[in-house]
Amino acid sequence: MPTQRKVEIVSELTDKMQRSQLAIIADYRGMTVAEMTDLRNTLRANNAELVVAKNTLLTLAARETGREAIEPLLAGPTAIAFVYDDVAKGAKVLNDYIKGSQKFKLRGGLLGTSAIQAEGLEAVTKLPTREQALAGVVGSVAAPVAGVVGVINAAVSNVLYVLQARIDQLGGEATA
Repeated sequence: MPTQRKVEIVSELTDKMQRSQLAIIADYRGMTVAEMTDLRNTLRANNAELVVAKNTLLTLAARETGREAIEPLLAGPTAIAFVYDDVAKGAKVLNDYIKGSQKFKLRGGLLGTSAIQAEGLEAVTKLPTREQALAGVVGSVAAPVAGVVGVINAAVSNVLYVLQARIDQLGGEATA
């Protein structure tokens, strides 16, 4: 019979898994409390969070959300980083931290519902950030509009030049 506390933890983990766009599983053995706190604060500033949980509870949450692909990664002490908004930014923060730490070791993770290997995190860091993607979309929409405005502006300018030339021509004959 599960305890009420474990039921609550599974519920919280299920909610976090459903909301996250990227979930990264890692081994945190050897990290100090200060190092964990530093990593948590860094992630929190980038709309992500780090949770240490029992593998059995993570397995239950993964099954409830249809993300069973992480089950093979759940062995030994497990920390899971949930990235909620900007996948590339969250992955870059974790990747930068990992380069500076020998203790935090990636096992893999989930991008949406698809499993990724630890090496795949590097590929995720190369994805454009949300702001970069939005700028690209706006640029691709604005370019044709700017072209149409330029064509209309040129046509109006040409008509005005022709009218001005005709006015100058008529004005010149009347005075001569």
